[in-house]
Amino acid sequence: MSEKSMMGELLIEEGLLTKEQLGNALREQKQKGGRLGYHLIRLGYLNVNRLSQFLKESMGLIPYNISESGDGSEAAALFPATLARFYNVVPLERKGNTLTVALADLDNPRLIPALEEYTGLKIDPLICPRDAVVTALEKFYGFQNDPGVQYMPTGDNLFILTSKEKKIHSLHWSKLNPDSSAVEWLRTALIEAIRIGCRRLVIRPTEDSLRIAFQNGDELEDRFLLYQRKEEEMGTLIEELARLKDKKKRAEQEGRIRIQIENRYLSLHVHKLQTLQGRRYRLTLYDEKIFEREWGKLKECLSGAESSSFESALREPRGIVIISGPMGPAISGVYYSVLELVKAGTRAPFSIEMHALVNLSRVVQVELSRVEETTMAEQITLALKDEADFIGAFPIKDRATAEIFFLAAAKASLLGVIHQGSAAATLKWLLRNGFKSPIRAGLLKGIVSVVPVSKLCPHCQIPVDAPGLKFPIYTRQGCAKCLSMDTLPYETFLEWHPITKEIAPSEEGEVEKALDRAKTLLNDPPTMKEKILDRARKAEIDGSEVRRLFGV
Repeated sequence: MSEKSMMGELLIEEGLLTKEQLGNALREQKQKGGRLGYHLIRLGYLNVNRLSQFLKESMGLIPYNISESGDGSEAAALFPATLARFYNVVPLERKGNTLTVALADLDNPRLIPALEEYTGLKIDPLICPRDAVVTALEKFYGFQNDPGVQYMPTGDNLFILTSKEKKIHSLHWSKLNPDSSAVEWLRTALIEAIRIGCRRLVIRPTEDSLRIAFQNGDELEDRFLLYQRKEEEMGTLIEELARLKDKKKRAEQEGRIRIQIENRYLSLHVHKLQTLQGRRYRLTLYDEKIFEREWGKLKECLSGAESSSFESALREPRGIVIISGPMGPAISGVYYSVLELVKAGTRAPFSIEMHALVNLSRVVQVELSRVEETTMAEQITLALKDEADFIGAFPIKDRATAEIFFLAAAKASLLGVIHQGSAAATLKWLLRNGFKSPIRAGLLKGIVSVVPVSKLCPHCQIPVDAPGLKFPIYTRQGCAKCLSMDTLPYETFLEWHPITKEIAPSEEGEVEKALDRAKTLLNDPPTMKEKILDRARKAEIDGSEVRRLFGV
């Protein structure tokens, strides 16, 4: 009897396997090759630890010592460290066209095909206990293979672009080749983007290559071209640094990386999108100084009276200011710009966020996506116990959070984000959820509406039917330039609605009248609608979005 037949029979005798299961595994082994144990685990009949225990106790076999096996360190050179660590894979031994690799698990069905494509070799997988794989990873790769890639136990992982002290520097792009490591390519691309003042990079696979493009306003320009097989390594590096590896598998994911350039630190926001072509990443650089300057630009969207009234409401020692608008970078930009505006005059500002784009100095930021078993309402309560005089909440999603928010407004100044399409929709939501009395009591100081509208592409304009308008408007037809954009460039419009005791609506039907009275208090500045229609008349923004916003 062969050893593998003996193992199968013993597994059946131990009650760990049925004859049918063994037959299935042997058929898979005959068709696809590899070890019997690999197929038993892949088919879900056994787990790694139970099989290892069986081999030791019932067959007298000591589990495979992968850190001492084969040509270890020589085989390890076939994989980059980032790829090996990300997938918990260790190359063990190469014999001809076959590479034996140790795996810790089989939860990724694309793994074996991806490794075969990357190496050009036939992969012979060996399933091993996770702790044995981790030990081998430490020996063959080390956890700090590149001194500029630092994985932190808490907080954001650090990616150092340049540091004279640590002798880390980026190579000029002309010194790289398409097969240089993902670490070198990403470091060089980020340095180049910072050098020319570009804040957004898009990394996307195509049929024959991996492209790194820079987006500046309306322009998306391919700057670097890599071999297609670098897609897996680059994606692995980005996802490991941004802590996307262990998140639920969704079509879209978000994460953050801390970037160091000498003594300066930036935040790199990572947005991952799973497309038909593969994984696409939008990388956006954020610097706190950007938001310090941003409010000066945003306030130009408001009249002088609106701006004065809004900033006065933020200085109130108690009460609520709400930012209302759709999810996306526009409302995030307004939120952080306002935090920068108010933090100079507050003693202990708190910001409680689902996902933070950037770390702000002198602001206590709590990121709910990184804190287990907590809620926005609980964190607002804790901030009050710490005697915070200013609390930001991004976003307020439910009635329970809004209730704590209004209770906190009696003790501190609050800034909240509610994802509604307009100030009127926000007021209606609050009234429907039973906040009539606190609004009438004057706790709601006002609502600033944020409306982003895509800019019009000059290359593919076509007219839009809008019978309610006396002038033509245009939309994008969708040229190659538009379709290559990860996100379309947009213009942000703001409108401020102060809510006082006298004009606060007590019923949902009074909302429009209350907002009209708010504009009267501000001496009737031009409305947001008028500003947007003026831009549409000048063919500067997308008319299809204008039609959707106002039903014209």
